[in-house]
Amino acid sequence: MSKIEIIAEAGINHNGNLKKAKKLIDIAKKADADYVKFQLFNPYKIVNREIQNKKINYKKIYNRFKSLQFSFEKWRTIISYAKKKKIKIFFSIFDIDSYNQLKKFKINIVKIPSGEINNFPLLEEINKNKPRVILSTGMSTIDDIHKAIKKLNKCKIQLLHCVSEYPSKKHNLLIIKKFKKIFKKEIGFSDHSIETLTPSLAVMMGAKIIEKHFTYNKNQKFGDHKMSLNPNQLKEMVEQIRFAEKSIGEEKKKISQKEKQLQNIARKGVYLNKNMIKGERIKLKDLSFLRPAHGIQANQYNQIINKRLKINIKKNTTLNFRMFK
Repeated sequence: MSKIEIIAEAGINHNGNLKKAKKLIDIAKKADADYVKFQLFNPYKIVNREIQNKKINYKKIYNRFKSLQFSFEKWRTIISYAKKKKIKIFFSIFDIDSYNQLKKFKINIVKIPSGEINNFPLLEEINKNKPRVILSTGMSTIDDIHKAIKKLNKCKIQLLHCVSEYPSKKHNLLIIKKFKKIFKKEIGFSDHSIETLTPSLAVMMGAKIIEKHFTYNKNQKFGDHKMSLNPNQLKEMVEQIRFAEKSIGEEKKKISQKEKQLQNIARKGVYLNKNMIKGERIKLKDLSFLRPAHGIQANQYNQIINKRLKINIKKNTTLNFRMFK
């Protein structure tokens, strides 16, 4: 079985601070995650700040995204730092400008977040370069996913089941198996719960990729800090996933070497429950079924019923077929 890929989602939890971004890389590395992932976007291309809405202040959202933006050179520094720490790095992409920037970094893996699944201009641009694509499916119907896959038909696509609630409390993990049947692709799980165990349950359902938000401090006001794992929780989650991974095994019934050694001890053999003499005929009432399974096994008892003894045999003696006629 291929190794479960664990993506430590730093996202925007760097708060626009280069030192914090490096700290997140250190945490992901220490936790033994396979990847650390950030979000790459152009704030001018992600939200229309002119839209008026009583419930949502889009201008405030725009300003927040703008404060989280790094320059090209700072991203280059972050990528170099990840390479130095020997952890793989990639990005969620929200717009074509950011994808063009990503290409300059020569990173041939792209995460398409759930909110961009219907951003066909972006999907079409990504498809031209045939990268590996990890596509999140939160807020999406089966039809939405099919349409996005068609737009990415030149790419190697892996799907992430995702519930786009922050935090999520219901996870519908059984859909992982359904997705595998429907889409014939490798399926993973992008987890927005505040638990460490949920990803391991997803692995048991067949998830091959796990993505999980993490932070250096859950008490930060902005970003995704509150629904992210702290450093110790991230490490705990990775350990739980690796345990689940080992526990899954394969769809093949095998008897281990240790089980073989235990067979004769744990299984039962056939013994006489009294002393018997040569010529006596064996009846079921004459037999006991006891551990260990030496000689004739309990599932072979019918082969000696109504047979006569060739020799005198004492109670609880190990039996073999040569003793009967």
